[in-house]
Amino acid sequence: MRTPREKKLITKYWWYGGTGAMLLGSGLAVLLHGSKMKEADENPWFWVSTGGFSLIMSGLSFIGDANRFRTMADVLQELDKRDQG
Repeated sequence: MRTPREKKLITKYWWYGGTGAMLLGSGLAVLLHGSKMKEADENPWFWVSTGGFSLIMSGLSFIGDANRFRTMADVLQELDKRDQG
């Protein structure tokens, strides 16, 4: 059985992980669009590509935070097992 603190950490894990995956995928799509704009010699390709890179980096940051929350929940669960046994 999970403690309320572990449940809160797991909830954060799913929210941050889902948001990170969404931002990462969106950033890849925007970056690809900027690449196509450059091939077509459209003017704002640089800013579109820069936005894509920032979305990718934000997504990776969220995924890293999600990993931290999951690790913290697993550590709490392991400590609870040690205290009981």
